[in-house]
Amino acid sequence: MDSKHSYREITEAYYEKWLGQEEILSHDWKGIEYVYSRERNTVQHGYGSQFDIYALCQRDRTVISYGDKIGSSLDVLKSMLRDAGDAEEVRRGFEKIFQRKPSVNIKYVFESMQDIPSGAKVLTQEDYREYEAFWRKCNPGCRDTEWLREYFDEMAQNHICIGVYADAMLVSCTDAPDMPYMGAQVQEIGVNTLREYRGKGYAAMACGSCIRELTCRHKTPLWSAEAGNQASRRLAEKLGFNEFAKVVSMTL
Repeated sequence: MDSKHSYREITEAYYEKWLGQEEILSHDWKGIEYVYSRERNTVQHGYGSQFDIYALCQRDRTVISYGDKIGSSLDVLKSMLRDAGDAEEVRRGFEKIFQRKPSVNIKYVFESMQDIPSGAKVLTQEDYREYEAFWRKCNPGCRDTEWLREYFDEMAQNHICIGVYADAMLVSCTDAPDMPYMGAQVQEIGVNTLREYRGKGYAAMACGSCIRELTCRHKTPLWSAEAGNQASRRLAEKLGFNEFAKVVSMTL
């Protein structure tokens, strides 16, 4: 795959799965659409809880996907949000109606390969010991590691566990969150870097190599960042991602 148009089309199709309505993002329209979806009544693969309401906000249009728990609040929501507003307006509306704080995330679409310095290594199954040591440093309070070897082996087999070494140890490494939809076509990229090695470009090196591995295997890279995570947002832009949408979601 070498067309950014194709990357956008696949990214749209992925988030249409989240919204529960095919092709709702693939044609031009303005305004606000409310979509009842059974997806809101289930826990998506890779997540710990369901999203009872899920709003995808783009310029001039918003799709609000809702499930059974919304109930009578839907009429109140529709009266409050009549026209497509920005994500902040949607966030305030959700918070006022449901009396809890929503999550706001920035979703990105991959646009172009950037010239990121090389130096990262595609980890293999033989590198597990180094990866385990790195993972324990990143997660010092976690004692349950029974799942870690299987998780690492799967990433290694798919060439998406990419590491950068410094001072003879692994200091930055990508990971691969579970994809609830279209796993054969898309992969979101995650990355961790040891605190004392941040700000040196290692995360960009690891992620840049991961993007190359994914695109060579005809997969579309995805990126997601919490709205307040400025470091992740800057890294996304450095890697060739542009903002696709803001998502406001809530578990009731």
